[in-house]
Amino acid sequence: MSPRRNQPDYRDPDSTAGGRLRAAFERIFGDVEHPLTWAVGVGSIAGIRVRIHVLFIVYAVAQVLWSINRGFFGPGYTAIAMGALFVIVLMHEFGHCLACRWVGGEADDILMWPLGGLASVHPPDDWRAHLITTVGGPAVNVVILPITSAALWASGRPGAIIFNPLEIGPLLMTVIDSWWLTALWTLHAVNLAILAFNVLLPIFPLDGGRIVQALIWRSQGRRRSMEIAAGVGLIASGVLAVFAIVADVLLVLGIAVFCGLVCWSERQRLRAPELLGDYEDFGVANDPEADARRDRLAERQARKEAEAQAELDRILEKIARSGLGSLSAREKRTLERATKEKRTGRR
Repeated sequence: MSPRRNQPDYRDPDSTAGGRLRAAFERIFGDVEHPLTWAVGVGSIAGIRVRIHVLFIVYAVAQVLWSINRGFFGPGYTAIAMGALFVIVLMHEFGHCLACRWVGGEADDILMWPLGGLASVHPPDDWRAHLITTVGGPAVNVVILPITSAALWASGRPGAIIFNPLEIGPLLMTVIDSWWLTALWTLHAVNLAILAFNVLLPIFPLDGGRIVQALIWRSQGRRRSMEIAAGVGLIASGVLAVFAIVADVLLVLGIAVFCGLVCWSERQRLRAPELLGDYEDFGVANDPEADARRDRLAERQARKEAEAQAELDRILEKIARSGLGSLSAREKRTLERATKEKRTGRR
């Protein structure tokens, strides 16, 4: 007897209840088998998609619920703190993306999760491009800092601009005496903390570690710079983990563990090429998307270099025709930069 026409084919996983649930989950959160993709899209700005990882949502809700019946630091303040953290970190990550695009790279995705933000940036394979992309994030925090400081000063709370992090409770209960001031000060404090945390700690992949790596790359090469950055990052992650345990700050401990694992993974990647081939190709072999991205970046870099050479040729023709004194200030800077690059052999 043949089966009825509308009877589902149970050999097809997608026709079962579990298969339909899996398909629905993947439409909303991403690939079931890759937890890092479990995120909800909330829109895009300037072609940069913003996603919120489910763990961030769980973390924020848990923090608000945990703060119930905890005095001044109750659910109201905790909700404001979570909102400020989201806004500041998101703006920080947009700084990375826009800086990456400015140097000719690609940036199209930001993932918000409990340990911060992950900007999907692919700058050109050059130490200067990587440095500018990294500095773009903290630069946003630097721009925000005087704005929130001026707002606190104008509100008659100059004492809240520079504060002792160990005495936040008394500050919030005395100087900050309204909800709008609480929101303003929290934005200020979170922005200051994100700036200091990212820049002052030389831990890869935090911005401080990436800045150190890019500066070493300039003189030592990419591979050697990663070796040094990963080694320093492992030591600094251990120190940060000890501090987090002593201070009983679970979030900082999570960041320390995550950074330590990233540094260890980078050290393993650096050793792998001895068996698997060239370091520059490691991790992108047989990856069509990565190959296409590298081709686009190479084409963009070649076009940029061709434009720079055409401008240099125009300046040299102008000198031959009218003399060095005929150059504008911008043309002189271009000529000086090109001369320095040719002399040092660096791009």
